[in-house]
Amino acid sequence: MKRKKTEIIVEREQVLIIRRLDDRQPRCCAECSGQAQMVSVDEAAALGRLSARAIYRRVEAGQLHFIETADGLLLVCVNSLFDPG
Repeated sequence: MKRKKTEIIVEREQVLIIRRLDDRQPRCCAECSGQAQMVSVDEAAALGRLSARAIYRRVEAGQLHFIETADGLLLVCVNSLFDPG
């Protein structure tokens, strides 16, 4: 008796829209040597399809550029989030 093999391929497309109540202007990223869009840890996690903890780990390992605001908010540089190097 011969067996048949069936292969099912599922394609997905996803669009992520982040709307903010505050229109943050690009900030200076010391590592990028210029202006860069900075996002919160939760926004970085959504954009990078990672957990917030993974973002914190990458910050601690020096893999992501970041700044800390006067009120203690960690902002991540979007350029470093998508830069493979």
